[in-house]
Amino acid sequence: MKNKGDIKEILKLAGTYISVCIGSGFATGQEIMQFFSSHGMISILSNTICMGIMAYCGASLLEIGNQKNLKSSNDIFEYLCVKHIGKLFKSFMPIFFFCSFVIMLSGAGASINQYYGISKNIGSLILAIITLCSVLLGINKVISILGNIGPMIAIISIGVGIVTISRNIDSFCIVDEIIGTLNITKAIDNWWMTAIVYSGLNLIIATPFLVGVGSTATNKKNCIWGGILGGIVFMIAAMTLNMGIMSDIQNTYITEIPTLYMAKNIGPIVGIMFSFMLIAGIYTTAVPLLWSVCDSFSKEKTTKFTLIAFFCTVIGFIGSRLPFSMLVNIIYPMSGLFGVIIIISIFIRNIINSVHGVVKVFYASR
Repeated sequence: MKNKGDIKEILKLAGTYISVCIGSGFATGQEIMQFFSSHGMISILSNTICMGIMAYCGASLLEIGNQKNLKSSNDIFEYLCVKHIGKLFKSFMPIFFFCSFVIMLSGAGASINQYYGISKNIGSLILAIITLCSVLLGINKVISILGNIGPMIAIISIGVGIVTISRNIDSFCIVDEIIGTLNITKAIDNWWMTAIVYSGLNLIIATPFLVGVGSTATNKKNCIWGGILGGIVFMIAAMTLNMGIMSDIQNTYITEIPTLYMAKNIGPIVGIMFSFMLIAGIYTTAVPLLWSVCDSFSKEKTTKFTLIAFFCTVIGFIGSRLPFSMLVNIIYPMSGLFGVIIIISIFIRNIINSVHGVVKVFYASR
């Protein structure tokens, strides 16, 4: 019974994976536009490559968490990378996660101020308190919360994308010609390299948290299918938004929040719903970031874990008062590089494990 697939747990793992990856960049559509839409129709192929990477790496990380009994989720870096690089990652990543957490608080403050006219500091404080409370509930409660929010955001994103495409099908068919006349910022010049770097941006944040999530799963099978499903659904949502943005690219490329523009064009109620979704997207990334920082130093449900969580939240809130754009320009360029290293390390580690398995079987049969 322990090795039997549990559809409920698979869906929960997949939902959690989706939630961690969504973040503010995906929800606003800026990441999607700069990484994918700016390349035109070929970006759909880039989305497909990214889907394969996300599904494979998500399944691998959840499985590692379930099977390897790592002392801390942050030990994943020593397991994946060679000894010295792994130790460097292990030492530096809590700092990186904390800085990314500060970005989420700053982004939430800026977004709440823009959508609802509430003070930026109050907006950041609201997210900080909600995130702290969620982390202190423990990872099982966090999985339950994120496992429900992620799929909802993905479904709404797919719906908005499909409606936008259907309304602009003529311009979608000639999008390459339209993009040629526009000055759209590209995150990466090469369309296939975009798939790798975008996957890396998502996985660098998700890596230790997915390992922690995997350790709570019943068995290996659920982890593998949860990772595959999560990666596929997340990228279907990204692909649909990408196609929606491209279908109205002459308007979406000049907006700061393309997805909100698309939602408002469908109807004011949809626009309001989407504004809540944007805040939820930031929350679903902020929680794993804070949890990963705390778990790097202590086990949850301990006094030390609680004190670290409180300390990081207070310092994070103070740091969030810095300009959002300045924080992004410092942290995001490093994210892609670290993420690509993690993707390569996952593939190499799985190859090494497979070779060891074959050699072990060979010698056992002699």
